Amino acid sequence: MGIRNYLIGGVSGAGKTTVCSELLVLEVDLETSLRRIDERVALDPTDWGGRPEEREISARMYQTKEGVPKNGIIIDATAPIAHVVNEILHQIEANEH
Repeated sequence: MGIRNYLIGGVSGAGKTTVCSELLVLEVDLETSLRRIDERVALDPTDWGGRPEEREISARMYQTKEGVPKNGIIIDATAPIAHVVNEILHQIEANEH
């Protein structure tokens, strides 16, 4: 069967998906996404999302699903972290068989 490579995350940079055999997309609602960006920017003002145009890009990408792999397995990342981790592990195990 070979070795499976997984990419786990939200919207990714171009080219990363071409080397992965399985894509797990962590999905959240726009409010949660923007709140998490705000939390990161509060710790590091230079982090992505701190500028108004970056927030606009994030909101547009959320609305259009631009950059979300069509063949990705969607995982609800608004759930408690333990549930998200368990779902990731479940998906990996299910795809190994």
